[in-house]
Amino acid sequence: MISNNAAGQTGIGIEYVAELRDIGSPNPQIRQLTDPVEAARLVQRETLDRLSAIFLAHSGTPVILLSGGVDSILVAAAAVQLGVRPHAITVVSDTATDGANATAAASALGLSHDVISLTDDTVAGLASESVSRLGLPELWEVSYAVPLLATTRVLDRLGSVGPILMGSGADAIFAGGRQLQNPIDSPEAVVELDTAIRKESAGNFVYGRLIPDFYPRVMGKYADRITLVFQTLRFWELSETFAPPTLYGIRGDVTVDKLCVRIACERLLPEPVRKIAWAKKSAIQRSAGIMDALAGAARKKAAALPGAQTYTNPMTEQWEAVATRLFLALLASERGNA
Repeated sequence: MISNNAAGQTGIGIEYVAELRDIGSPNPQIRQLTDPVEAARLVQRETLDRLSAIFLAHSGTPVILLSGGVDSILVAAAAVQLGVRPHAITVVSDTATDGANATAAASALGLSHDVISLTDDTVAGLASESVSRLGLPELWEVSYAVPLLATTRVLDRLGSVGPILMGSGADAIFAGGRQLQNPIDSPEAVVELDTAIRKESAGNFVYGRLIPDFYPRVMGKYADRITLVFQTLRFWELSETFAPPTLYGIRGDVTVDKLCVRIACERLLPEPVRKIAWAKKSAIQRSAGIMDALAGAARKKAAALPGAQTYTNPMTEQWEAVATRLFLALLASERGNA
């Protein structure tokens, strides 16, 4: 059922929050909320309202890029709570770490689900195409483009594609993957958290990044359907009230990040799979195995260079040696083109 609060929300795919207001200047004093359960309630309500606005604004079959991490699983579970079952797409390679969680979540939520399995050679081919599309061989941009580019074959098959839902942006506003150096209940931790989140978000939540038209270059006709659920001004203004105890805590004997997000996710999931709300996850470039696949391709490239295996084997030697081999090959290529 579409939320009654959808009218106050935005259905826009991406809001460039740093261009709408100053989010970079320190403001730790407004991080007053310390109760993770209350923060989870607010996150859950905001997610439902945001998705309601998205579904009202867009027609076509909703799609969720389900990485297997808590952010995208929360989005999927919230959509189902609203009576909408998006088609799930998960991209993995041979060393992916989160494919099982994505599959478990999709099954428990009753979602149709495509799992795209990439070989190392396929990843290398998609990376080459990504470099061509982006016009830049920057590691993080290319490795983020690879899984997105891989989804287009499924999107073509679906036909009438609606909003393509993604959990990107949650790590920035909820300090995902970060560790605090100060005790979470200390004033110093509030300042540390506020500084880190504002720096990352101010740099990321802008159109004028390294490749401003990243999504059109990678996704083509599907670019205008890309929807970063958490990248809105309202989500930002909610998150900037969260103090460290809402985002960090202990589960069993393990310290977890994004605590309130995990609680919200757990509440929305069917009981048999609630534990996946607490699974740790790296950035999609690593969790989907893209980085490992590209690293393997780099070793193969180095091993194929003239004389490469005379003294040591590029497939097993230290990474400094592999990087140096590839650099020398680049120098040789530049001299050959001079």
